[in-house]
Amino acid sequence: MRVADYFRLAWGALWERRGRTIGAIVGIIIAIVALGLALGLGQGYRTLAFGFFERVFGTNTIFLFPGENSRLTLTNVYEILNIPHVTNAVPILATTVRVTINGHTVTATLMGVTAQELEQLYGVTSLNNALLSGAPLLTPGIALVGYNVAFTSTGQQIAYPGQVIVLTTPGGTQVTYTIGGVLQSSGIGIIGLNPNNAIFIDMNTFLAQFDPGGLVNGVIIYVDSPNNVNEVTNELKALFPMDQVLNLSTLLTSINQFFTVLELFLGFIAGISFVIIGIWIFDTMMISIIQRTREFGIMRAVGFSGRSIPILLIIESVIIALIGSAIGTALLAAIVHAIPQPTNPFNPRAFASSPSITLPIVVTPIDFAALFILPIAINILASLIPALRAMRIPPAQTLRYE
Repeated sequence: MRVADYFRLAWGALWERRGRTIGAIVGIIIAIVALGLALGLGQGYRTLAFGFFERVFGTNTIFLFPGENSRLTLTNVYEILNIPHVTNAVPILATTVRVTINGHTVTATLMGVTAQELEQLYGVTSLNNALLSGAPLLTPGIALVGYNVAFTSTGQQIAYPGQVIVLTTPGGTQVTYTIGGVLQSSGIGIIGLNPNNAIFIDMNTFLAQFDPGGLVNGVIIYVDSPNNVNEVTNELKALFPMDQVLNLSTLLTSINQFFTVLELFLGFIAGISFVIIGIWIFDTMMISIIQRTREFGIMRAVGFSGRSIPILLIIESVIIALIGSAIGTALLAAIVHAIPQPTNPFNPRAFASSPSITLPIVVTPIDFAALFILPIAINILASLIPALRAMRIPPAQTLRYE
């Protein structure tokens, strides 16, 4: 019998049982869309995370943080500046303060920074791009306020540019500052330092008023070339064996491990639908064999070979999978194209400020091909046992079946 005849007979059988056929096709469509969106979401966040951290931390940047039982001082910063290939070393200066604003008292992290350090912390090329309101001033007596300091948990703004705030140190010393600007919400922090809960002042002012001992919370080291990062990293580990040395490579390795686990988890949850599809096809084929036993007997009696019946059943499952895969991948492509991509997925306000859904979804052509083929392979495997069982039914028994 010709291949076209197999497909004609298979289509006729599926049309007779179109209720089950449509149910199986809808199941395949849902499975493809669910798994595609789950994997695409993981890959999208991985891609954006890599790009964001490369932009924020730079390929030629190394971070040094004190270990559990060690301290870093400004003297250590000068030692780092003498390491070959190091072009600059910026100390991370921070302390905890109580802030009084408009009758509200909040706890915040006071940080002494340079404009360059603050730009890097927010992943921008200009400090203006990190501001929600106000001016990008880092001068004595002027402070830039983080988003969570300026806004309460209910969204009420309590701090505005030009207002006066009072900072109280753990020792009880009070210092008055004028708010120069309110910063946007940031989704990135550095080892326990959340910029949303911080107040930023000029680095030299911080050293004079809050850190006369010269202790630092960490050091940002700039290397002349990305090719020399590993060499400088090894030198830092030798000089500071008790401290933590991080560069972009080690950071991205940790991020990659996280997103790999996330993708596996999302894929497992969404992949359950494919298991259900396999069970559905297996069950449908077993019921079909019972209902069509007499039909198979007549086919054997008129000259169909023993292999014709399993081939026919497998072709039926392939047709279901082809239709479901075609519609499912087309629908997935339309959904991915329709969902707008956020410009900064690590900024919570990027989602809150948009009335539409913004999700970073990346589905590659290889992913589409795999999602198209997977249901076909599952359907063939699921229909294989029922098809072989149908082949083993004796012709005499099929003709006597009622």
